[in-house]
Amino acid sequence: MPERINHDEAEFNVVGDVLETLRFKGSIFFRSDLAAPWGMSLHEVDIPRFHIAMSGSFYVGSDNAAPVNVHHMEIVMLPSGRSHWVADQPGRTLISSLRAGEACELGDPLFQQGEITQSLMCGIVHYDKASSHPLLDSLPQVLHFRELTSADPIWMAVKLIESEMHRARGKRDTIVDRLTEVLFLQLLNRYIHKNKEITGFLAALQDKRIHKALTLIHLEPNFNWSITSLGERIGMSRATLVRHFQSSVGLAPMAYILNWRMMKAYNLIKYSNANLEQVAEQVGFASARTLSKAFQRQYVMTPSELRRTEG
Repeated sequence: MPERINHDEAEFNVVGDVLETLRFKGSIFFRSDLAAPWGMSLHEVDIPRFHIAMSGSFYVGSDNAAPVNVHHMEIVMLPSGRSHWVADQPGRTLISSLRAGEACELGDPLFQQGEITQSLMCGIVHYDKASSHPLLDSLPQVLHFRELTSADPIWMAVKLIESEMHRARGKRDTIVDRLTEVLFLQLLNRYIHKNKEITGFLAALQDKRIHKALTLIHLEPNFNWSITSLGERIGMSRATLVRHFQSSVGLAPMAYILNWRMMKAYNLIKYSNANLEQVAEQVGFASARTLSKAFQRQYVMTPSELRRTEG
């Protein structure tokens, strides 16, 4: 059995480094008071979405899962962005969430006939999907956050979002977007630190030596890592390191190192003014030419082409 450790600052730095590199961008795409009956369908988008019960309760479901009953001051998040529906009761006639959102933006919200029974806020979190990471794969299909109180930082963020939306009078607002990102990161942090059934990359961080290996990789992406050097730093043999790392993270150590270097290179090329030689040095490639070849293999474009698309 691997030695287990408590969550600490070092672990959060690994997760934080991943989240910072993925560059999440949040927004609220629906906010309305609703009168039953009502129901909305949401198509698959491959990015996280969440639904918040501001008042009343509702259901969230999909074709292959039992509906989740979401009560007042609860939040359901679907990290993979799978297709699903949201309604006051299962079995309702569903209207596209895009249509419902557009109606709200035009000042003519749907589902207003009769007594208002629910109040719903829905958010979405975008990230550059070229930068994939096993952390996202380790999240379950549905996360249900219960037992939130008015003093909980998560609910305080929700109320701040609501207040800023009221101030912006329903218009797209940068502060609302930033607060939505904060809320998303708070939800991830709550799941990581409070859930005992974590799997994949997040579970790997519970293994003291694999956690140390990941920390070293993230702190020193430019180091000339090998199985031998990494194993020596964490006190594991080559065979044991490969076996444990592959089993817990889902990638072999050298494959993870390459993937992480490419993610960092992608971000530096896209979001900084560093030249290719500087990027190569920062992420552990011998030269700009070597990086450029590896970059083109992984992203099917050259670094120059990426920068031109962002220019």
